[in-house]
Amino acid sequence: MTKLLETPKELADRIGIPVTNVRYLIREDMLDHIFTAPGQRNPKIPSGAWEKYVSQFTVKAQKGAPRSAGQEMGAEK
Repeated sequence: MTKLLETPKELADRIGIPVTNVRYLIREDMLDHIFTAPGQRNPKIPSGAWEKYVSQFTVKAQKGAPRSAGQEMGAEK
């Protein structure tokens, strides 16, 4: 049975990232969440929220000429 809500720690453990990253995404309203206590405390992440985040913020690779080493490092010309 799939849990309907996960804590930030449970999500972090499941996907393999630090819990601080999950909390940052919640704080910046980038990851769907709900608060289960007054005063915007005790956030919970609904099932499917991580998958939605990944599909929404995935940067698609583009075919074309490879970048030079300067462009990869963010150097300006």
